[in-house]
Amino acid sequence: MMEYSDFESENTDLLRNGTSNTDVDAEFEDDEEEIQMSSQEVLEALQRAWINEKFAPALLPYEDALVEMVMIQLVHMEENLATANKNDLLYIVHRMEVERIRFIVASYLRCRLQKLETYAPHIIEVESGRPRNSKRLSAAEHKFAVDFHESVENHFNELVTRHMPQNHQDDERARRVIPNLDTHVFARARQDVGEYSLAGGELSVNIRAGAVHLFRYCDIEPLIIEGQLELI
Repeated sequence: MMEYSDFESENTDLLRNGTSNTDVDAEFEDDEEEIQMSSQEVLEALQRAWINEKFAPALLPYEDALVEMVMIQLVHMEENLATANKNDLLYIVHRMEVERIRFIVASYLRCRLQKLETYAPHIIEVESGRPRNSKRLSAAEHKFAVDFHESVENHFNELVTRHMPQNHQDDERARRVIPNLDTHVFARARQDVGEYSLAGGELSVNIRAGAVHLFRYCDIEPLIIEGQLELI
């Protein structure tokens, strides 16, 4: 795998409020503290979010800042490549790196889109009950989920529901598909967690940095969201 030299050379800072500059480190606000990330760390964080989203049965919080930073960097990289010698080996290597990064972003978004299509009514209902600072959908994702759900329900009503007995026409909840949060997943600890309670406090396990465990997803979702564990 090539180094991220091209990505580093056009490093851009992006704050969550949308401000950008050209310093060496990318910064964004996380609650009340600022976290500084190099471009390579941003890419690694996005790749980790992609893998977590791929293996998690439920929809995880949308990594808005990471996606936006990477997309800005891709624009800069494309601008650099536009003026490069296309017969140069370095151009080919950098072009492959751009396509690799694009694939990660696209696959991350596709994973989320697939879950939205599968669990749309469930996700919309759960999302509406979350506090404003705990929402997991972007504005565009929420609009898509609502529009998709309404389209499916209207189509289903035209083809099936309106021809059924009246007492069976309002059973949308019975048709609802929900993610199986009891699915077992492999997770690796990114840091020492210590003693952690499982199964509602009935069990506990000592989680050390670098250790790989097999858990029920519902037991460790908070640790995944906090970044203490990563799915593999």
